[in-house]
Amino acid sequence: MSRLGHMLRVLGWAALVGFRDTLGAVYTVQSWVLGLFVRMVAQVAFFASLGQLLGRQADVEFLLIGNAIMVSTSSSFTVTVATVGERDAGTLPLLVASPTSPLVALMGRGASFVPNGLITSLGALAIVAPLYDVSLPWARLPALLALLTLVTVSTYMTATFLAGFVLRSPGTRRTVSNVARLVMMAFCGVSVPLSVYPEVVRAVAQVLPLTHGLKAIRELFAGAGASDILGDAGLEALVGGGWLLLSLATFRWLADAGRRDGSIVFSTA
Repeated sequence: MSRLGHMLRVLGWAALVGFRDTLGAVYTVQSWVLGLFVRMVAQVAFFASLGQLLGRQADVEFLLIGNAIMVSTSSSFTVTVATVGERDAGTLPLLVASPTSPLVALMGRGASFVPNGLITSLGALAIVAPLYDVSLPWARLPALLALLTLVTVSTYMTATFLAGFVLRSPGTRRTVSNVARLVMMAFCGVSVPLSVYPEVVRAVAQVLPLTHGLKAIRELFAGAGASDILGDAGLEALVGGGWLLLSLATFRWLADAGRRDGSIVFSTA
């Protein structure tokens, strides 16, 4: 079996284990629907209501779309917290000692957070948008799903990059995850247009996941042409690929540093 084939096999089995853990130990259908999903729908409706208070339908649409897409990316950052569980369970030393990069197994284990985010985000859009007279692009639904998947996966690459640092300092896992979410919500055009920020902030936003993908989704809702949408989608894919490369470097550093100082142990935080 080729090296790529071996990595895909490990990724697939890790994803299967992750899905079974998520569905069996983290969520039930009832807890997901009445807990997470209802909370996310209410959050999107809250921001759409703020748009109504501003008095313009354009503000309603801007806030509703941005925060509905943010729901999906927020789910991706759960892996930053969940990855520390491998250290708590004592499996991290085994992953580091294995012939496959620990990143492959850890990314597979957290893969369930991607479809979770997609379903929650699309559900929030489908429920909240009609309530606030925001038209959904049903004729371009496959394109919307593709763009939302791209944004979620791109953010997932960033979340795994942060997970590498959190594994070295488990006590910071929730702080890092929450700060990353807030940074993206503030600076990626979710609730505030990038044009209002100073040039330096706009420059930083260009290398953050969500920025270009959210712009592409807004263009899709506005009926823009394929060339404009694909241009921003390409930039989003490029940003996600960059964060993936950083993730590979981070986990390599984690493994090498852990072997040197014996820090790959059970978490005490």
